[in-house]
Amino acid sequence: MERAVFGASEFFSQEAFITDCRGIDYVQIGQLKGTNIDIVEIWFDPWKVSYKELLELFFDLHDPTTREGQPFKNQSFIFFSTINQLTVAKQKKNELKHIVKDEVITEITPVWEHSSSLKEIKLIS
Repeated sequence: MERAVFGASEFFSQEAFITDCRGIDYVQIGQLKGTNIDIVEIWFDPWKVSYKELLELFFDLHDPTTREGQPFKNQSFIFFSTINQLTVAKQKKNELKHIVKDEVITEITPVWEHSSSLKEIKLIS
């Protein structure tokens, strides 16, 4: 099993990770302590679903950009656990920069820097 952790301030459907992907063992939904950042922690079988596929679903489920005149600032996070996840996340972010016209605001940061701030809300599936 491998772990993937994503977060966003703009509503995104964390439940989609359960219904849309094979190879996911369980999903835990939480919040970054002291913020309005929704977190989804996914334990998955990398032989059945790739980290890149989960990353693509994450970007499909929320707006990772900021636009001029937006009433609030979006926040988007990829919390990586391995060097491979870091590499894949950076590649995907760079791909998006060439596709969207607005600035991609997704931060890529180590999960261990935020593990004490993750507050469990509920376990689903």
